[in-house]
Amino acid sequence: MNSSKAVQIDPRDNVAVVLSNVKVGDKVNVVTETEIKEIIAKSDITFGHKIALVALQKQKPIIKYGEEIGKSQDIIMAGEWVHLHNVYCERGRQ
Repeated sequence: MNSSKAVQIDPRDNVAVVLSNVKVGDKVNVVTETEIKEIIAKSDITFGHKIALVALQKQKPIIKYGEEIGKSQDIIMAGEWVHLHNVYCERGRQ
């Protein structure tokens, strides 16, 4: 099992950005404002992409930079890749 790092940009964020490629089962040490949290990756995640810090029910806000960037299309488990396949955003669709 490998170990990787991720960073939570804002304390309100429910996602973090991975700082290297992550494989399923890797330990991800998430650097927050106050601590380092450990999450086990449930998806392969490419450098620079988002990992869920908590489980999110369907239609729950995805928070990055302290702001809502979209909503979950389905249940997203902590440790899963958060990207276009499981996030919906109203902005720009008009």
